[in-house]
Amino acid sequence: MKQKTWLRVLAFAAAPALPLILAPREMADGVREGLALCGSVVIPSLFPFFVLCTFLVRTGLGADLGRLLSPLTEKAFRLPGNAAGAILLGLCGGYPVGARMTAQLYAREELTQAQAERMCLFCVAAGPVFVTGTVGAGMLRSAAAGRLLWAAVTLSCLTLGVLLRFTDDAPARVLETTRREDVCESLCAAVADGGRGMLSMCAWVILFSGICRACARLPAGAGLAAGCLLEVTGGCRLAAAEGLPLPLIAGILGFGGLSVQCQLLPYVTACGVKPSRFWAFRLLGGGLAAVYAMALLRLFPQAAPAALLRQGQTLRLSGASVPASVSLLCTAAVFILNTAEEGKKPFLKKS
Repeated sequence: MKQKTWLRVLAFAAAPALPLILAPREMADGVREGLALCGSVVIPSLFPFFVLCTFLVRTGLGADLGRLLSPLTEKAFRLPGNAAGAILLGLCGGYPVGARMTAQLYAREELTQAQAERMCLFCVAAGPVFVTGTVGAGMLRSAAAGRLLWAAVTLSCLTLGVLLRFTDDAPARVLETTRREDVCESLCAAVADGGRGMLSMCAWVILFSGICRACARLPAGAGLAAGCLLEVTGGCRLAAAEGLPLPLIAGILGFGGLSVQCQLLPYVTACGVKPSRFWAFRLLGGGLAAVYAMALLRLFPQAAPAALLRQGQTLRLSGASVPASVSLLCTAAVFILNTAEEGKKPFLKKS
C-alpha cells in the first residue's frame, strides 16, 4: 500500500517536470506569459475581491447583506442568508472568490458542513470582467458574445445550486451566529490574507501557463485539447483562434480548467468535499454551460462573432438538439432526486 502511495507521489511530482525537460524553451516562454497574465488580468481583477471577501466576513457586513437576500437564498438554494454574500461575490468576482468566502464562513462556524459542501460545488463561476472583457471583447472581438458566454456560465452555476438544494433536508436557517471584529483590524487582516491568496493563485497560473505553452509542441488536436483542459485562459485563446463554436467555449469556461481547480482545492477540501466529487461537478457545470449557450444562441443569433458567421458554424450549431440536451439533463436530475427519496446513498449526497 505504501509503495503505491509513493508511486502516486512520484507520478504527480514528475508530471510538471516533463514539459520542462522536453520543451524548456516553450516552458520558459509560457512562464513569462503567465507572469504577464498575472500582472495584467489576475491581480487587478481578483485582488480587490479577495480583500473585500475577508473584510465582509470579519466585520459581519456580509451577514447584514445576507439578511436582505435571505428570502431568495432560502427558497432557491435552501441556504441561510449569510451565504448570499459568497454566492453574489462568487458570480461577480470569478472562480476562486465564492469558494474562498465559503471556506472562511465555514471556518468561522457560520455555515454547516453540508451547506459549505453544496456551496463549493456551485459557487464556481467565471467573472463578468474576464468573460465579457478578456474572452469576449479581447479574444472573440465581440462584446455580445462575451455577454452571452457569461450568461450561460452563470445560469449553469445557478442551476447546479437549485438542484443541490434537494440533496440536503436540513432547514436553511441553521446557523446565524456572526462574529464581528474591529474595522481597522479586519482591513489589515483582509489585505494580508488577500496577498497570500493571490500569491498561491499566481503560482498556479504561472505553472500551468508554462505547461500549456510546452503542450504546443503536441499535434494540433492534442495541443488544443490539452490547452482547454489545463488552463482556462489559454484554452479560450486557442479555441477562439481555431474558430470553435461558442458552446464549446462556454463549456471550457464552465469547466474552468485544472489550473483553476487546483487553486480551489484547498478551500474545497477544507469544507469536506472530495476532489473526485468536485471534478465531477465541474464537468457537469461545463456541460450545462454549453447547453445554455446553444439555447441562447438560438434566441440571440446576432451574438455570434462575425468570424464564426463567415465560417458557417452558427448554422451547424442550429442543427444541435437543444431540447434533447435539456431533457437529458432533466432526466439525470430526476434520477438523482428519486435515488435520494428511496433512501439510497446518491452521488450528490454527503458520504
